Amino acid sequence: MDQEGSGKDEARPRWAGKLPWIGGGALLAAVAASAMLGDGAGGDIKWSNDQSALPAVEATPKAKTPEPVETASPIRGIVKSKQEATIASRLTARIVAMPYGEGDAFPRGALLARFDCSQIQAELNAARAAAAAYRKTHETNVELDQYEAVGKNEVAVSQANLGKADAETKAVAAQLSDCAVHAPFAGKVVEEIAHVREVAASGQPLLKIQSGGNLEIELIVPSRWLTWLRPGASFSFRIDETGEEVKGSVTRLGASVDAVSKTIRVSGDITDSAGLVLPGMSGAAIFPDAAKASAPMAAKSDGQPS
Repeated sequence: MDQEGSGKDEARPRWAGKLPWIGGGALLAAVAASAMLGDGAGGDIKWSNDQSALPAVEATPKAKTPEPVETASPIRGIVKSKQEATIASRLTARIVAMPYGEGDAFPRGALLARFDCSQIQAELNAARAAAAAYRKTHETNVELDQYEAVGKNEVAVSQANLGKADAETKAVAAQLSDCAVHAPFAGKVVEEIAHVREVAASGQPLLKIQSGGNLEIELIVPSRWLTWLRPGASFSFRIDETGEEVKGSVTRLGASVDAVSKTIRVSGDITDSAGLVLPGMSGAAIFPDAAKASAPMAAKSDGQPS
């Protein structure tokens, strides 16, 4: 019996023990083949291109990114004077008086600078004396002409000389009027460029002045705000330096839009201020109307089909 069984084992193929694994693999191959067959009658494998057999998959709608809507975000701005000027000399002369220094307030018409114009005064006196002499000569020639004791040409020449002398007198007097510089408006001295006893050249800056209480706020706002922003729109402005909040009102819009930044300049008057406000202070402005204007835009954006 043992020999017979041993002979049977020797006659058994080596792969006979792997039949269960081979059988399982054949089963999987058969399932895969049946899925790839179109018509099994011909025996040839045919790949199906029919997409109707595949289950329909509904495309998930792509969520639309909402457009940015302006909100009541702070807008940076700076306090400026409505009137600014650089006072300069119109003649070359020594400065003898400058009553107001940096930070001093002055009224309109106040003397800001006076020059030593003694030489110009002497020239004016000489011009007036020459004009008086030519006037006397002309009057004499006119009287003699009534008696035909002088020629018509001499009368005309004396009249021309008198006109020239009068013109020279007015020119010197105009120079003398520039010896004193008066304030064109009430304000404060921002910078004292020249000083007393210095010789100022013609056209040299002497002082920088600006109006004191006549202030405005300059803002840079998005150009999209032009759909609702108009003169008269109110805003609040919190000053960085003091933390105080002032009220303002838009007075005018800029003449053009910056093509790169898509912004426009806006100026507004300060309507209510309790604390110290000086030119050059900066801060942030809030427009309540910006939030009101953004609400319809947000609703319209949400209502658009995706």
